[in-house]
Amino acid sequence: MKTNIGSLIDPAGWLEWSGDFALGTLYYGEYMNTGTGSATSGRVKWPGYHVITSASEAGKFTAGSFLSGDSWIPASGVPYTSGL
Repeated sequence: MKTNIGSLIDPAGWLEWSGDFALGTLYYGEYMNTGTGSATSGRVKWPGYHVITSASEAGKFTAGSFLSGDSWIPASGVPYTSGL
């Protein structure tokens, strides 16, 4: 989310792990990426791949929300952004 993706990234964006293992249950999402490798038009067509278009949906996957990071990351001393 909100990552600058360079041309080093293959337009498909993702590779299968082992055949079609987990392709029916995975969830890969992209939100507001920038850069030459960020175009999602050539990405994989798996059911679990999503282009996230709303901040409210993307917010569910932030360190603060998805990982409950606000309760433990500050104590680690590692800089992070809780939300979008």
